[in-house]
Amino acid sequence: MGRPKTPVPAYQKHKASGQAKIRICGKDIYLGKYGSKESRREYDRIRAEFEAGETSALITSVKSTDLTVAEIVKQYWIHAKKHYRDSEGQTTSETKWILSSVNLLNELYAHTLAQKFGPLALKALRARWVKSGICRKTINGRVNRVRRVFKWAASEELVPFEVYQSLTTVDGLEAGRSEAKEKEPVGPVLNLHVVACLPHLFPVVRTMVMVQRLTGMRPGEIVRMKAGEVNRSSMPWVYIPDKHKTSYRGGSREILIGPIAAKILAPYLDVRQPDDYVFTPKQARVERYALLRAKRKSKVQPSQRCRAKRPSKLQVSLLPRFSVPAYTASIRRACDKAGVPHWFPNMLRHSFATEARELFGLDGAQYLLGHSKADTTQVYTARGQQLAMKAASQIG
Repeated sequence: MGRPKTPVPAYQKHKASGQAKIRICGKDIYLGKYGSKESRREYDRIRAEFEAGETSALITSVKSTDLTVAEIVKQYWIHAKKHYRDSEGQTTSETKWILSSVNLLNELYAHTLAQKFGPLALKALRARWVKSGICRKTINGRVNRVRRVFKWAASEELVPFEVYQSLTTVDGLEAGRSEAKEKEPVGPVLNLHVVACLPHLFPVVRTMVMVQRLTGMRPGEIVRMKAGEVNRSSMPWVYIPDKHKTSYRGGSREILIGPIAAKILAPYLDVRQPDDYVFTPKQARVERYALLRAKRKSKVQPSQRCRAKRPSKLQVSLLPRFSVPAYTASIRRACDKAGVPHWFPNMLRHSFATEARELFGLDGAQYLLGHSKADTTQVYTARGQQLAMKAASQIG
């Protein structure tokens, strides 16, 4: 079911002045004498622009000096929810990052005129984030998103261009030159820790971990894999995901699946339709129930022998595929059971990158990882070297 359309504002009369008016985004715009041809023509113009876009009438009819920061943020949020969508029509994770960036902006400056928001106000936001203990790179990302709000507002003529231009004078925080803490870089995970966790994972998640480790794909690519996206006509198999990190830029992505990973993956592909996700929470639930049933010592009651006959609310609410947070949470629980340090799915990619660089050089690793620039691949392998040096210092 589609989202309901915003109703077109009506042609109204302001009784006190006798003028015609239209109300856009909480503001009254006066059109001239009520009932006159001039007021009707002005109403038709604004209505046409309003129907062309949710902010068009606001742009052409409301003075930018009247808009507050809260009103700018509200209009940008409407734009962001439409703009940041994936190939499936779902909002991307960028919308969550935008919310985390504008929450404090609204808290401190909601009633400030947007044209009065300048570099000192942006620095005040940044200082508050530093004080709250957020890491430097995250703070820089939030500052950039606040700037992006005003850049969009300037492009829509909601604020003067000089407002955005002044915000670009605020530089990002540099490493070692601010009080913001540094986040530990993501590095490879030790194979020993991965192997220790495998027995504590459900078979479907265990397969995801092994396939990701052997192919170097991103966590988002493994959870979104569909059977029809894997070409099994020759070895190595080729997985071409419909959605990946750079798909919105028109980039292509090919993931090669070698014989070992193919052998692990084949039983899942054989029982799936082309449009089916390869790894599903439903299968994980079936495996969980089977494990609990196998461990049960008491006799199973007749009413519990076949629960599939009565669909429960839980069955209805299961998602068609794993999310990256759910995948990560499964690994975290396995780490706790295995007694090893927490590691994350993306660290499997770093492990693959380090190994691929050693075996096939920078060019081979760059292609296998799907990087458009070799500099990114070098960052992956450099982090592996840093981890090795740290481990050598602690162990040897």
